[in-house]
Amino acid sequence: MLEIFFGNVGDGDAVLIREIREGEQDFNLLVDAGRPYVEAREGSLRKDALDYLAARKIRHLDRMIITHPHIDHIGGALRILREIPADRLEMMTLPPEGARYVLRSFTLPDKVVNGLRHMMNVIRELTDEAKARGTVTAVLPEGPQQLTERLRMTVIYPRREVRERQKAVFDALYRGEDVPYDLCWQTAKERNIASLMLRFEYAGRSILISGDRYASDFEEEDLAPCDILKVPHHGDEKSVTETAVRKLSPQYAVISCENDAKAKKERPHEETARMLQENVPQLLCTENRAMKCLPETTHNGICFTIVEDGTISCRCE
Repeated sequence: MLEIFFGNVGDGDAVLIREIREGEQDFNLLVDAGRPYVEAREGSLRKDALDYLAARKIRHLDRMIITHPHIDHIGGALRILREIPADRLEMMTLPPEGARYVLRSFTLPDKVVNGLRHMMNVIRELTDEAKARGTVTAVLPEGPQQLTERLRMTVIYPRREVRERQKAVFDALYRGEDVPYDLCWQTAKERNIASLMLRFEYAGRSILISGDRYASDFEEEDLAPCDILKVPHHGDEKSVTETAVRKLSPQYAVISCENDAKAKKERPHEETARMLQENVPQLLCTENRAMKCLPETTHNGICFTIVEDGTISCRCE
């Protein structure tokens, strides 16, 4: 049996892919890790990703994959590694040997560029901790790979020019070199469309984990339909297009979001939610504020199970 659990980490992502094999050791894979800390809020069940792993009695991770370096995806990974042994930590870009601490600018109070530099240090601290604990750190290769006898994963890379630009800028900054401001800014803004996308296949069913790669960036690519879609970028107004949704034709769409009525960013966006409702049989949110098309909800998480004959069941916990 395969279990796919979307934890309610507020405005962030943490997805546990778990194959439960009778008489054998379970296979546990975590995609993204939420924020470093998720504040409790009245009327919300949101928690840290580590809390969810502990509640599900996950004592070992075969793999941890980070789709891209934004704090709501990578922030909780360090605490998880310190508490739960992991065999492998994988992402698209790793620090080179001898990577330096990436300094932030005192003269340019730029949240975008300084935010990128901060995330690069988060990656360096995370990979250093992983190596110290015996966790293999590796660049996740593009293409298909067999995870277990029944579970298959296909890694979908972003566009070549985007990933090559990111690696070049990251490597230069880790070496302490000067990088033009405009190039740093562009690379920082491209982190969402530089997300890894992951397709998991089990018992004839398909789950597409999209990171935060906007659908407008991949809607023309040759992507097969899926049964479960993790909607990019928390369902905001630029997250997904009707063209992409019709092409993927999922039975379920899941939005990882929060129900804060005063959120700075409208996630999910009401028009996005309405479009998804019109094109997908079941739209689910880890939690959401009240909208015209959706009542307010909060869950500990959304859990799918797929059994050996391909039957999918879903419950909100």
